[in-house]
Amino acid sequence: MRITDKIKSFLFYFKPRRYVALYKLYLGDEWLELSVDSIAPYVHDIVFVVSDIPWGGVDVPGDDLEPILKRLQDKHGKKIHIIKGRWDKQLEHVKAGLAYIKKTLPKATHCLYIDSDEVYTRTQIKKLLSLSYSPLYYNRQIRWNYRNYFKDIYHVIYPEKYPLLMVFFPLRHFIEFVSFRTVNLGRIDMSDHFYEHFAYARKDDEAIRRKIEAHRESEPIIGDWYKEVWLKWSPDMKNFHPTNPEFWEGVRKIDPYELPQGVIEKYNSWKNDQ
Repeated sequence: MRITDKIKSFLFYFKPRRYVALYKLYLGDEWLELSVDSIAPYVHDIVFVVSDIPWGGVDVPGDDLEPILKRLQDKHGKKIHIIKGRWDKQLEHVKAGLAYIKKTLPKATHCLYIDSDEVYTRTQIKKLLSLSYSPLYYNRQIRWNYRNYFKDIYHVIYPEKYPLLMVFFPLRHFIEFVSFRTVNLGRIDMSDHFYEHFAYARKDDEAIRRKIEAHRESEPIIGDWYKEVWLKWSPDMKNFHPTNPEFWEGVRKIDPYELPQGVIEKYNSWKNDQ
């Protein structure tokens, strides 16, 4: 690293912290409002990059996000930024969000990368954001572990053998996405820190089918995973991850008290709607 770059990194550490959350959206209305509400008190801005087409050119209808986005605007006001466009690749989708942040929110210092089905407890989000004040972590992309819920809110994948995911990174002029969840910066893996990920706890089977089809653009789904695994799944099934079976060796059952605030109420509301 050149001496000028070291000086810039040193000065960056002393900038007043300003956090922005970045969501890419097409599917995923089930958990979005709860996800946003879990992090909104702790960030300065929330950017939604909403595509009107699915990734990979597949024929997968999207969710009607307008009612939820309107409620979030009413609750969180000027924190909410909505960018609409057309992106058929996840990488281009997130690049558009980062470009908007750099241009429109120049005072932002760190980005919380979050999907619409990811929820943080108060303790988790405060711990994550506090890393921006650490000389060891403030200038690195942070990757955390997560509790991955499967089929419902009472089963999580166990043990956690899947890769960690990037959740937080500094906003420097040279930062770019090199994949849809990786930036061009040294990373710190923190396998003993968790957030809550409800990617496979959805309203119904059709929501999972659409999710699987929409992710074929970036994930090599094995065979007809939806029919052969999802529809036939039972808690004693082993090695059933859709792209790398050994990542999901099995599940463990969790108690209701382990769940973040609002999750049970949200989950039960779907059952009442059916």
